[in-house]
Amino acid sequence: MRIAVYGTLRRGKPLHWYLEGARFLGEDWITGYELYFDALLYAVRGSGKLKVEVYEVTDEIFEGINRMETNAGYRPIEVSTKFGRAFLWEWPHGPRGEKVESGDFDDVDLEGW
Repeated sequence: MRIAVYGTLRRGKPLHWYLEGARFLGEDWITGYELYFDALLYAVRGSGKLKVEVYEVTDEIFEGINRMETNAGYRPIEVSTKFGRAFLWEWPHGPRGEKVESGDFDDVDLEGW
């Protein structure tokens, strides 16, 4: 099973440890989404693009991440990546916070966060 992550689960980010044991497949850009930041990152459907890292994960890793994300209000949906279909957790409640025009978490100014 594959997942596509765009925020704190990416390499070098605070929650990447959830992906211990997963196989990194590479990076991709998902179209049809916009990225917002307000203490957390929110991917919402829109006309933009979103930078993701794609991983192949075990059922156990998927369940742990899915539990964390759904408890926070996100929902899993399937998206197309250059590595095949993958689950991504979108924010179904509309835009929240400041839009990240580039669609890349690395471009968020975290100073003072």
